[in-house]
Amino acid sequence: MFKIFSVESIDNQHPGLCEIYRQLQGQGFQLVSPREGKPLLAEIKAEQPDLILVDPTLSEQKGAQVCQGLKNDPETENIPIIFIHSQLRPNPKMLASLESGVSDLISIETEEVEILARLKSAIRNKRLVNQSVQLAAQLNKMNTELYERNLQVEKELYVARQLQQSLLPPFLADSTLPAEDVSAFSKCHYKNDKLKISGVYLPCDALGGDIYDVIQFPSGTVGVAIADVSGHGVPAGFITAIFKSSFYRITHNHDCPADILYHLNNELADIIKTGEYVTGIYGRIFQPDDQPDKQVFEFSGAGHPYPLYYKASEHKLYRLKENGTPLVWIKNMEYPLGRVDLEPGDKIFMFTDGVSEMRNIHEAMYSEEQLEQTFMALIEQKSPRMLDEIIQQLSDFTEGHPLEDDVSVVLIEAL
Repeated sequence: MFKIFSVESIDNQHPGLCEIYRQLQGQGFQLVSPREGKPLLAEIKAEQPDLILVDPTLSEQKGAQVCQGLKNDPETENIPIIFIHSQLRPNPKMLASLESGVSDLISIETEEVEILARLKSAIRNKRLVNQSVQLAAQLNKMNTELYERNLQVEKELYVARQLQQSLLPPFLADSTLPAEDVSAFSKCHYKNDKLKISGVYLPCDALGGDIYDVIQFPSGTVGVAIADVSGHGVPAGFITAIFKSSFYRITHNHDCPADILYHLNNELADIIKTGEYVTGIYGRIFQPDDQPDKQVFEFSGAGHPYPLYYKASEHKLYRLKENGTPLVWIKNMEYPLGRVDLEPGDKIFMFTDGVSEMRNIHEAMYSEEQLEQTFMALIEQKSPRMLDEIIQQLSDFTEGHPLEDDVSVVLIEAL
């Protein structure tokens, strides 16, 4: 039921307006008028009518005061106000009232059908305004709640990212390194007079699916691993933590890289039931008992991009292709074992497919062939900071195109 508030008592209305009121009541409208001794504006706020009528018996000054008071109050500012006047045409003061918030001016001489239509139209517009205001309030509330939830998620992701960063191997402080080993992007994780191992990790989301590790064993052996969980984001980040835990424990119970991947594959297959899988490479660098001055890199791969192997004595680049199926795919899978002797100047570059599948703004892919060319060019230049140079060239290639996958690289250098 629509409610109409008449500023003057209905009993004191203009005769023509009384007839309009009777028709409105006949059509189900509720008519309300002020009670004696009650403040007018307070009553209107309490009643919250759909429409306010100011009849011709009210002075123009009082009508203007009523209009101004209603429009200045947030609780009544959207209620339409209609002045009913007794003149054939509204005078300038009445027209000026339209600027102060009056919705319409209607002459009492207007046909009753038209008056009713204009009153109903004003009520419909008011209802639409109220619906818009309510909808805006609901949207504002939802936006506030969404913002607060997103803020909470961002805080949780920040903590999760810090925890994931802690899964990476510790690095040597810059203050402990010579100037030529201090880099902008890469971190040096291990160095002695015969060997240096550095790495870079760049996630494309708050949490990434790449991980690498460098482990120093009591025997003097150094283990190096790199892995890539399918997908990225929270699920992949969670699986990297599972990988790290299993990998650390298994490498302390087994020596051979192929055996380590065998046991790691079976354990991850029992845990990961969500469709994700892991590619990776694990290698160990050690000195044979019968040749203590010699360094050997023994390794095995699980569906991962083949590492680059630069043999300095031949000035040639090879790919280490000893590889099996990705981890999690098939249980009890045997993995091949590869082995190369490391001599001074030799380098092994391990990377995830976020490097070779990186795209630029033209959607062109970087490719492994281009990576090989870049790697050899940097060797020719005898660059002291190869990883930094590679990351810089990758950045130049993308021309600002955002990362679509996580990027991890590890460089092993025989000194």
